[in-house]
Amino acid sequence: MRRFLLSALAAFGVLTFATSHVALAQKASASSGGQAAARVNGRPIPLEEVKKVAQEIAEQGQTRVDSTVWNSALEQLITAELLLQAAKSQGVAVSEKEIDQELQEIQAFGKDHPLVEWLRKTDPNRAREEIRRSLLIEKFLDKRIKVEISPAQVRQYYEEHAERFERPPMVRASHILIRMQGNDRESARKRAEELRERVMKGEDFSELAKRYSQDPYTAAKGGDLDFFPERPTPVAQAAFQLEVGQVSDVVESPYGFHIIKVTARRPAGRASLEEVSDEIRSLLEEDRREEAEEALVEELRQKARIEILVANPPASNAPTPEKK
Repeated sequence: MRRFLLSALAAFGVLTFATSHVALAQKASASSGGQAAARVNGRPIPLEEVKKVAQEIAEQGQTRVDSTVWNSALEQLITAELLLQAAKSQGVAVSEKEIDQELQEIQAFGKDHPLVEWLRKTDPNRAREEIRRSLLIEKFLDKRIKVEISPAQVRQYYEEHAERFERPPMVRASHILIRMQGNDRESARKRAEELRERVMKGEDFSELAKRYSQDPYTAAKGGDLDFFPERPTPVAQAAFQLEVGQVSDVVESPYGFHIIKVTARRPAGRASLEEVSDEIRSLLEEDRREEAEEALVEELRQKARIEILVANPPASNAPTPEKK
């Protein structure tokens, strides 16, 4: 999934995406003669679309559409239009195959994911247009912005922010989960007890987890839960009572019945540079990219002809209903 699509949808709320608002509204404005709130190199940002985006931003922040929210909506739409114009001017294009791939990736998140819900509520043609424009911007940004972080920069950040990498005591554990089928609690517990007995008789815990655990996220990894700190959950509480190599009694949780084996312990202390180097690199890359994107947008603004026609929100905070 492309970063710009996710960040844009998150920024505006699932039902709002600035580039689509600009594009679709420009078509409507051209045919209806609607009022513009701004123009970017002669292309209008329709007033009605600024109203809609401002209202959605306000709803996300549980506030009203004041001058700050209005200006934020206007600036978001202007930025999107600047980037779209720049992408097109440099010949950036998006294929139908790329859009299909993005749609498949969204669907893979599962039916309860906000982006999947957004797809269900959005006209298919409009959804494709939103994704197309998000990919245009992403491709343009990838073309213009290159970020490289050196090992020396990673080490410097690690040394200057040492307190961020202090870790509490942690354990690494694996588990076998047996879920209840309906309300049949006793059958699930009995199955878990049988599997624990097999472990105690010497069968390989990891292999039993792969074959019988009903946790789809860890079964393929032999039940490995990786390292985690102590927390008020049945599994964590039980794990912290065990020594390395020990196996728990059957533990009940809201998910079912667990057999837990502790495979390692990590004392409190600072994580090593090796352990957190990837985390630091990703953080620095994101920071540098954000700075570069802001500089690029400012460069585009300086070269553009931007006219602000409606600098403050109209009297009504709600979007004007569309004419039938």
